Amino acid sequence: PHPWLCLFVPRSRLKDFDTVVFREILIRGVGGPMLLYPMNKNKWDTRSSAVIPDEDIFYLVALLRSNDPYPTGPRLETLIAENDEILSFCKTAGIPVKQYLPHFTKQSDWEHHFGVDKWKTFQGMKRTYDPLAILAPGQGIFTRINP
Repeated sequence: PHPWLCLFVPRSRLKDFDTVVFREILIRGVGGPMLLYPMNKNKWDTRSSAVIPDEDIFYLVALLRSNDPYPTGPRLETLIAENDEILSFCKTAGIPVKQYLPHFTKQSDWEHHFGVDKWKTFQGMKRTYDPLAILAPGQGIFTRINP
Protein backbone atom coordinates (compact mmCIF):
# COMPACT_ATOMS: atom_id res chain seq x y z
CA PRO A 1 0.00 0.00 0.00
CA HIS A 2 1.10 3.55 -0.61
CA PRO A 3 -1.03 6.17 1.14
CA TRP A 4 1.15 9.13 0.22
CA LEU A 5 0.96 12.38 2.12
CA CYS A 6 2.34 15.52 0.49
CA LEU A 7 2.30 18.71 2.51
CA PHE A 8 3.47 22.27 2.10
CA VAL A 9 4.83 23.43 5.46
CA PRO A 10 5.59 27.11 6.15
CA ARG A 11 9.26 27.73 6.93
CA SER A 12 8.34 29.54 10.15
CA ARG A 13 6.79 26.32 11.54
CA LEU A 14 9.17 23.70 10.16
CA LYS A 15 10.97 23.27 13.50
CA ASP A 16 7.64 22.61 15.28
CA PHE A 17 6.70 20.15 12.55
CA ASP A 18 10.08 18.40 12.84
CA THR A 19 9.90 18.10 16.63
CA VAL A 20 6.70 16.07 16.60
CA VAL A 21 6.22 14.63 13.11
CA PHE A 22 9.73 13.49 12.21
CA ARG A 23 11.01 12.80 15.73
CA GLU A 24 7.91 11.18 17.24
CA ILE A 25 5.18 10.16 14.80
CA LEU A 26 7.51 8.95 12.03
CA ILE A 27 10.27 7.65 14.30
CA ARG A 28 10.13 4.25 12.53
CA GLY A 29 10.34 5.81 9.05
CA VAL A 30 7.79 5.97 6.27
CA GLY A 31 8.48 2.77 4.32
CA GLY A 32 9.60 4.61 1.21
CA PRO A 33 11.22 7.83 0.06
CA MET A 34 10.66 11.02 1.99
CA LEU A 35 11.24 14.31 0.21
CA LEU A 36 11.93 17.57 1.98
CA TYR A 37 12.92 20.65 0.07
CA PRO A 38 12.33 24.40 0.13
CA MET A 39 10.20 26.26 -2.37
CA ASN A 40 9.78 29.95 -3.17
CA LYS A 41 6.26 31.35 -3.29
CA ASN A 42 7.26 33.86 -5.99
CA LYS A 43 8.04 30.98 -8.38
CA TRP A 44 4.44 29.73 -8.35
CA ASP A 45 1.90 30.69 -10.98
CA THR A 46 -0.94 32.32 -9.05
CA ARG A 47 -3.41 31.00 -11.63
CA SER A 48 -2.72 27.44 -10.50
CA SER A 49 -5.33 25.71 -8.38
CA ALA A 50 -2.64 24.35 -6.05
CA VAL A 51 -2.87 25.87 -2.58
CA ILE A 52 0.36 26.90 -0.86
CA PRO A 53 1.14 28.49 2.53
CA ASP A 54 1.08 32.26 2.79
CA GLU A 55 4.83 32.64 3.35
CA ASP A 56 7.65 33.49 0.97
CA ILE A 57 9.43 30.20 1.66
CA PHE A 58 7.75 26.91 2.45
CA TYR A 59 8.80 23.28 2.35
CA LEU A 60 7.44 20.33 0.46
CA VAL A 61 7.27 17.36 2.81
CA ALA A 62 6.36 14.28 0.79
CA LEU A 63 5.93 10.92 2.50
CA LEU A 64 6.01 8.53 -0.44
CA ARG A 65 5.14 5.28 1.24
CA SER A 66 5.61 2.08 -0.74
CA ASN A 67 5.31 -0.57 1.95
CA ASP A 68 4.91 -4.28 1.38
CA PRO A 69 1.36 -5.49 1.95
CA TYR A 70 0.32 -6.90 5.32
CA PRO A 71 1.44 -9.18 6.97
CA THR A 72 4.97 -8.45 5.68
CA GLY A 73 4.42 -4.69 5.97
CA PRO A 74 2.13 -2.60 8.16
CA ARG A 75 -1.63 -2.62 7.73
CA LEU A 76 -3.01 0.04 5.40
CA GLU A 77 -5.22 1.30 8.24
CA THR A 78 -2.11 1.91 10.36
CA LEU A 79 -0.48 4.02 7.64
CA ILE A 80 -3.65 6.04 7.07
CA ALA A 81 -4.00 6.58 10.82
CA GLU A 82 -0.42 7.84 10.92
CA ASN A 83 -1.19 10.34 8.14
CA ASP A 84 -4.30 11.43 10.02
CA GLU A 85 -2.25 11.85 13.19
CA ILE A 86 0.16 14.16 11.34
CA LEU A 87 -2.70 16.28 10.00
CA SER A 88 -4.38 16.35 13.40
CA PHE A 89 -1.17 17.46 15.10
CA CYS A 90 -0.71 20.26 12.57
CA LYS A 91 -4.27 21.45 13.11
CA THR A 92 -3.99 21.33 16.91
CA ALA A 93 -0.57 23.04 16.88
CA GLY A 94 -1.83 25.74 14.51
CA ILE A 95 0.65 24.83 11.77
CA PRO A 96 -1.07 26.01 8.56
CA VAL A 97 0.04 23.17 6.31
CA LYS A 98 -1.56 22.76 2.92
CA GLN A 99 -1.99 19.36 1.34
CA TYR A 100 -0.97 18.80 -2.23
CA LEU A 101 -3.56 16.60 -3.91
CA PRO A 102 -5.77 16.23 -0.82
CA HIS A 103 -8.64 13.80 -0.51
CA PHE A 104 -11.68 15.50 0.96
CA THR A 105 -15.22 14.17 0.84
CA LYS A 106 -17.22 17.34 1.59
CA GLN A 107 -17.43 20.61 -0.27
CA SER A 108 -16.95 22.51 3.00
CA ASP A 109 -13.54 20.83 3.43
CA TRP A 110 -12.56 21.94 -0.07
CA GLU A 111 -13.72 25.49 0.67
CA HIS A 112 -11.59 25.58 3.82
CA HIS A 113 -8.61 24.15 1.93
CA PHE A 114 -8.76 26.80 -0.80
CA GLY A 115 -9.63 29.75 1.44
CA VAL A 116 -12.22 32.41 0.58
CA ASP A 117 -10.43 34.20 -2.29
CA LYS A 118 -9.01 31.14 -4.03
CA TRP A 119 -12.31 29.28 -3.60
CA LYS A 120 -14.17 32.04 -5.45
CA THR A 121 -11.59 31.91 -8.24
CA PHE A 122 -11.84 28.12 -8.39
CA GLN A 123 -15.64 28.29 -8.57
CA GLY A 124 -15.39 30.82 -11.40
CA MET A 125 -13.05 28.59 -13.38
CA LYS A 126 -15.40 25.65 -12.86
CA ARG A 127 -18.40 27.67 -14.09
CA THR A 128 -16.45 28.85 -17.14
CA TYR A 129 -14.74 25.62 -18.22
CA ASP A 130 -17.02 22.90 -16.83
CA PRO A 131 -20.47 24.44 -16.23
CA LEU A 132 -22.22 21.05 -16.00
CA ALA A 133 -19.61 19.71 -13.57
CA ILE A 134 -18.87 16.74 -15.82
CA LEU A 135 -15.15 16.56 -14.99
CA ALA A 136 -13.84 14.97 -11.79
CA PRO A 137 -17.15 14.00 -10.15
CA GLY A 138 -15.38 11.67 -7.71
CA GLN A 139 -13.53 14.51 -6.00
CA GLY A 140 -16.71 15.63 -4.24
CA ILE A 141 -15.96 19.29 -4.92
CA PHE A 142 -18.98 20.17 -7.06
CA THR A 143 -22.35 18.55 -7.65
CA ARG A 144 -23.03 17.48 -11.20
CA ILE A 145 -25.75 19.47 -12.94
CA ASN A 146 -28.19 17.64 -15.21
CA PRO A 147 -29.08 19.69 -18.31
